Formats: sequence, C-alpha cells, structure tokens
Amino acid sequence: MNSLLFPIRKIGFTVRSTISQDPKYASLYTPFIVWGQFKGKLRGKEDSESTVTTSTELVIDGFQGSANSFATVAFRYFQDKPVQLAHHLHAPVLIISAVEKAIPVLLTVREPEGTVMSLTSRWPYVSVVQALRSYIGFYGCLLPYASECIISDFSTTTKGLDRIIAALNVKYSTNFALVNVDVANRVCRAAVSDSPDSYARRKQLKAKKKTELYSSALALKLLDDANVLYSKYQSMHEQCLKEG
Repeated sequence: MNSLLFPIRKIGFTVRSTISQDPKYASLYTPFIVWGQFKGKLRGKEDSESTVTTSTELVIDGFQGSANSFATVAFRYFQDKPVQLAHHLHAPVLIISAVEKAIPVLLTVREPEGTVMSLTSRWPYVSVVQALRSYIGFYGCLLPYASECIISDFSTTTKGLDRIIAALNVKYSTNFALVNVDVANRVCRAAVSDSPDSYARRKQLKAKKKTELYSSALALKLLDDANVLYSKYQSMHEQCLKEG
C-alpha cells in the first residue's frame, strides 16, 4: 500500500464513516455505494450485493473486522437455493434502510479491541482513535434498531453460525438452510484467511497498533466507551440465542 496516499485515505475513512452513520446524509452516501459496486465487480460481486434493494432477502453486515466475510461465505455455501444477499456494506444507513423495509438483518459485532486491531492492521492508515470513534458511531447509531436485527458476536459467528441462522429463521419466519459449523470451518475458512505473508505482516502491525492504543489516554477512554456499548450488544446477542 502506497504510504504517500495515507493522509488522503485517512480523511476518506472519516468522511465515509460520518456520512454512513446518519440517515440524513443517506443521499450523500450514494457515491460510496457506486464505488463499492465497482470494486465488487472486479471480484465477481453483483451490484445488488453492495446495497439494499427491494429484492434483498438478507443483510449480513457489521463493523469491519467482525467476521462478516466468514459469515457471508459460510451462509452462502450451505444454501440449497440462491439467496439475494447484501453484505460488506459497513454502513449503518443501509442497515437502517433494511430494518425499515422489514428485511432480515444479521448484524455482527466483536469486542472493540479485537475489532480495532483487525481493522487498523488491514488499513494501517487508520489510527486507533479513528477506528474507535467509528466503532462507537457505527454501533451507537444502530442501537435503536438493534432489537429488529439478529445480533451475532464474534465467537458465535465463527463457531456457532448454525445457532444464528436458526435464530434468523425464528425471528423472520424464513427457511434458510443451517450451517454445518465443522464443515464451514474446514471448507470456508480458507476462502477468507490471509496468506502466510499477509498474516505475518498484519501480526507485526497489530503489535504496533496495540502500543498505539495503550499509550494514548484518549484511545483508552474511547475503548472504555466502546466496551460499554459492546456490552449492550452482547446482552442482545444472548437474548437472540435464547429466543432462537
């Protein structure tokens, strides 16, 4: 990644985060949808997967670094018929749109420190403070809508996705095929895992970002705030499993 572009990318991350978290800016988010569709096409992704439409049958989304890729790949692998998904939106305005349209939403969530380490090691131009502010904004603005979603924490997304799909079927009266967790972790894991070189590089970056986190009083204050928010989602996640 060209470090000369880091300042531009850093500003872009903040702009996108801000616009994506406020429904009154929804129209301003359109260029980001178009850009996402363009990038998606390069990876063989349909345009409809990058936004919420009337044909969307399920949204799988959450903050970056919350096992969205694994959930999407594993879910799709086990369906016996095509399901129109919207995924990797990373945009509360689109999740809110899905809720308002009564479209099922699987909202992934991960504890803040692990999430931020994942995001900033993948996108090193994002500071820990930026990432925490974005995390708080993302889940904070979704809090009034979260009860209309199925919440899945990181552990359950990666090790118990069958329970989450079952909860989706109960809540929304859908009939999605369940995930075989053992097969998913054996077959689907490779599709979303880093290469050995990328893994080693990100491991080094995570160590640097962790130092950045624990050497900043502001970052630690934001981490505390993020953990309080996460605990609310964790409680809702546990309730989803009970009801499912």
